[in-house]
This record gives sequence, structure tokens and C-alpha cells, in this order.
Amino acid sequence: MGWITRFVVVVAFLAAGAVFLPESSSSDADGALVVSLKLGHLLCFATAWGAALWATFIGGIIMF
Repeated sequence: MGWITRFVVVVAFLAAGAVFLPESSSSDADGALVVSLKLGHLLCFATAWGAALWATFIGGIIMF
């Protein structure tokens, strides 16, 4: 799988996460700010999730 395919998958998941996450409870928040915070949160979660899976499965198989 090429890098462009992985990039498209990442962008698709980020967009889906921004669409399906519930809105914030404060009604005076700016829409662009809310979307950027959602995307940032999703990116941080995906990075932590991917690192944990990599260390558990791929790294474990390679090291041991």
C-alpha cells in the first residue's frame, strides 16, 4: 500500500470523526474552533492508539 492510500484513509477517518462527534455543550463556541479541537483530539487519540498497537504487536514480534 502506498503512502497516498494511507494518507487518504487518515483524512477520511479524521473527517468522519469530526462529523459524528457530538457538538460541545456551550452554544457560544465558534464552529471552526470546535471542528479544529475535534480534529486535534481525534489526531491525538489516533496517534496514541497506533503507537500502542505498534508497540504491542509489531514491536513485540520483532523484539522477541
